[in-house]
Amino acid sequence: MADEKGSTRLSTAEMDALPNSLMQRLPPQPTGAEIPAPLWRSSGFRAITLLILAPILAKLGLILGWRPADPRFVEGWLASGVTRDGLSTLDPNIAYTSHALGHRAALDWLSGHIPWWNPYSGIGMPLAGDMQSAALFPPTLLLALPNGQLYLHISLQIASGVFTWLLMRRLGVTALGAIVASLLFEFNGTFAWLANAVINPIPFLPMVLLGVEEARARALAGQPGGWGWIAGGLALSLYAGFPEVAYFNGLLIALWTLARLAGLGGRSMAYMARIATGTVAGLLLAAPILIAFGEYLGHGYLGNHAAGVFRHSHLDIQRLLTLFLPYALGDLGHTPDAQAFIFWGAVGGYTGLVLVVVAAMAVWRPWLRGLRLTLAGWCVVVTGAVYGQHAMVALLTAIPAVGDAMFFRYFNPSISFALAVLAGLACHDLAERAAERRPGLVYWSGLAAGVACLAAPLWLSHRLYMNAPFVPILARSLIYAVVALLAVRELGGGTFSNRTRAWVLGTAAVAEAVVLFVLPLRNYPKSGRLQTAGVEFLQNNLGLQRFYTLGPIQPNYSAYYGIAGINHNDLPLPAAWVDHVFTHLDNNTIESAFDGHDRKVAGGPTALENLRANLDAYRALGVKYLVAPTGQSPFDWKPPGVAVSMTEVLRLDDGGSASLILPPDPSMAADREVRSVGVLVATYVGQSKGTLAVRFCAADRCAEGRRDLATAADNQYLSIPLDTPVPWAGPMTITFRKVGGDFPVGLWTTPAPARNPQVTLRFASPVAGDEVMDIVELPGARPYFTAEGCRLTPASRERMTADCPAPAALTRLELFMPGWTATVNGTPQAVGQDGPLFQKVDLPAGRSDVRFHYQPPHMGWGYAAFLAGLGLAAASALPFARNRRSVATP
Repeated sequence: MADEKGSTRLSTAEMDALPNSLMQRLPPQPTGAEIPAPLWRSSGFRAITLLILAPILAKLGLILGWRPADPRFVEGWLASGVTRDGLSTLDPNIAYTSHALGHRAALDWLSGHIPWWNPYSGIGMPLAGDMQSAALFPPTLLLALPNGQLYLHISLQIASGVFTWLLMRRLGVTALGAIVASLLFEFNGTFAWLANAVINPIPFLPMVLLGVEEARARALAGQPGGWGWIAGGLALSLYAGFPEVAYFNGLLIALWTLARLAGLGGRSMAYMARIATGTVAGLLLAAPILIAFGEYLGHGYLGNHAAGVFRHSHLDIQRLLTLFLPYALGDLGHTPDAQAFIFWGAVGGYTGLVLVVVAAMAVWRPWLRGLRLTLAGWCVVVTGAVYGQHAMVALLTAIPAVGDAMFFRYFNPSISFALAVLAGLACHDLAERAAERRPGLVYWSGLAAGVACLAAPLWLSHRLYMNAPFVPILARSLIYAVVALLAVRELGGGTFSNRTRAWVLGTAAVAEAVVLFVLPLRNYPKSGRLQTAGVEFLQNNLGLQRFYTLGPIQPNYSAYYGIAGINHNDLPLPAAWVDHVFTHLDNNTIESAFDGHDRKVAGGPTALENLRANLDAYRALGVKYLVAPTGQSPFDWKPPGVAVSMTEVLRLDDGGSASLILPPDPSMAADREVRSVGVLVATYVGQSKGTLAVRFCAADRCAEGRRDLATAADNQYLSIPLDTPVPWAGPMTITFRKVGGDFPVGLWTTPAPARNPQVTLRFASPVAGDEVMDIVELPGARPYFTAEGCRLTPASRERMTADCPAPAALTRLELFMPGWTATVNGTPQAVGQDGPLFQKVDLPAGRSDVRFHYQPPHMGWGYAAFLAGLGLAAASALPFARNRRSVATP
């Protein structure tokens, strides 16, 4: 209530509703000199220490290198001998965008350049403006370190836990409730299942809410400022590289802000003014990334985001069981059918069963009731929409922009946070009523919620497991669920104190979260060797030209290594470039993933077929080298009409042999010579020993060769050089023989009844290669800089010298976009567009020093806005002389 002077005070009834931890107590009377308690004995110090150590201990095996955490081993097609049991994360963009592009951004920063542009993917494209690289996100600098992405992920977990702890303590929650909520959010299901830029904004949800609570306390106490955390958290959420998650988290922040209007009375406007000030300051601080992103969108290909298809998409409700028992229907990424494949590609995490039980116990308590009901309502409505409940989908997608993103995947962090806060409040409630021996109705309502969250999904998903082979993990999950619920019942029915119940429930919820988080970590590779010889060859020989890959050095790892490759895997993308790829290079590629192997139509042309059909178009882009899996040179010959198949294998033990006869191919030139023979081998995860010998005969000429199986990559072509070239003639006879070694090798064969080994014939040796790739040269590549009649001396992609006898036009094979500027002999010169893709600059006669520079348009305003936001955020902390701490408010 408010007194006649306008200050806010609490009535006796309101004071009675507060938990004991918020009641003001008289300080103890001095009895002489007091020795302050050591810092390490304070609950705050111990809690923060635990929050720092917990993620480190959970991933200690990765930190120590017992298993490689570098995504290049799995997604980069850059390692040999890789063995793993399953998926450790669901989204491969942990590699293509977060790791590869983030590493490039970190290197740019360390070299003194703002990472606005990436010249190493496609024919050049914005780097910071694509968002997913998180190029302007300060923690991205960690990616310059070996294993830097692992340290980034751990730091995000720690920040999530610490900010949640600070928020819960700011609310007045006991140390037990705060640490439970913090650990639960630190080990949430999104952190466990996703590891790309999706997780970057997660820590800043509690950070902004800490600012909301600080602003509320300042308003209630009549003190100035209080919006600093809001400004910083909002700006970092946007710099973090995934605006969808930042936006969805912002919706929960808005509801929290409204729920906390209760009890403010005449201070409501002061509270909302502080929130608005923090929001404006945060947006001003984020102006550089917002301008870069907005400019890119104006020229970008957005895929399904532009079509609104997500508005009508959701997760299969038959798989609701995995929300509470994440691995009940199979391990991470287990795909027995197409529907399972779709589900794993769309799900964004899980909650856990005990977490829901404990969180449900907090909903109906009187203290902070409005906030509790808001959080519970958020969980119900958003989860219902995620799983396709029509009324809730309609409600959620009526909010602008929600239907344009994969809301069914990216709302999960906010659900996890709401449940973690409720669980912390539940533990707080029980601990505050320590003397009670019998729990109240709210305790049993939590148990009922747990039973419902088990029974309903089991009924909804019965078709998935009743008509499928028995899955042991389902039985183990159900046993766990029943035991957990029975334990909660026994805990409530016994003569335990409520404090004991709070400790047991909080510990059980945290233990569940940690175990569920750790389980996928088992699937990181057990072994593997990074192969860098091919990469090093390109670094030394590519110059300003480009390469194209059919697999090895997956898209954007060209940016990681600083070698220009025309492949891409990102979103958004330059629309002009996407159109050119589809029209002139590969009309069966997936628009957002021009990766040299994935196909838009399974039965359509392969990437190799389209490459061979469009070689001149690749040359016109400056492509000098072609990269392919080892033993599969783009110009190798394969028997017509035979597709790669790995369904039947022929095992060869020591002395075993296999032969096939190849008929003549009239389409091949008769003057070619076969120099090596490749065969698709199975080494049984690198166990094959000995050598594989080959004898190749064409007409009356024969040659032999052999290759040590220790150099073979599993399920790849093994290229065996012949001791002498054999002229092309038919028919041809090939015989393979296993020599030595105590472990067999497998030859993948064509389907029955033929069952012939799958072979390739090579007419020219690669210029370089290693265990995972072969590199061949494509003659006639167009130079990066051209100017008719001029002598050009490039120093880099951004600087060159031209000597021209007459005025000329300099063409540069870099994507034209607004923001490019140039100087000629220090004088600004307009950068024009050469055709639909490239750039040109007019040169005068004589010697010209030409320099190019890219910066998103209007960035000057962005820098000015950033400085204004910095000043506005700093103003929140100016009144240092005032009492900055205030008691937690109800």
